[in-house]
Amino acid sequence: DIVLVGVTEGWRVAPQIAASGVPVIASAVNDLPASFEQIAATQSNVGRMKAAGVNLAIGMIDDDDTRQAMHATQYAGNLVALTRIPGAAGLSWNDAFAAITSKPAQVMGMGGEIGSLLPGRRADVVVWDGDPLEVSTGVEAVWIDGVRQPLETRQTRLRDRYANPQEGQLPKAYDR
Repeated sequence: DIVLVGVTEGWRVAPQIAASGVPVIASAVNDLPASFEQIAATQSNVGRMKAAGVNLAIGMIDDDDTRQAMHATQYAGNLVALTRIPGAAGLSWNDAFAAITSKPAQVMGMGGEIGSLLPGRRADVVVWDGDPLEVSTGVEAVWIDGVRQPLETRQTRLRDRYANPQEGQLPKAYDR
């Protein structure tokens, strides 16, 4: 099956893409031209394609994006924020959340198996302490294949170790 990936200037031919029924996986905030061929790049690309009826998902497309996959929720949130900027086109909260959850599964042909919390489907679950599309929201718990995952990392251990240092517990580098 055909899937269009990237589509930095998809807004220019969005009605034709929508009419073809071909789904799109687009970068959420690919708003600067990386080459002369992308001179019409705009932060409203995703919103304009959605408004034209394109079946689209947000993906981490190029090398810069893939190194920042942890920011997918923030990128989706940026698209929600665009709806409040005059002249810009973004996504509703529901459309933005679907663009990073159920829509990628549908585009990959796995929409009946993953991408949403429904009976009989496989699911990895993340519990947030607030709106997952807000950058300040943190992860409370994660389950992968039904197994709760530890959230402890080297960073959190170091933070906890040095948050309230006691006399004699600091490394030698802190001795004066």
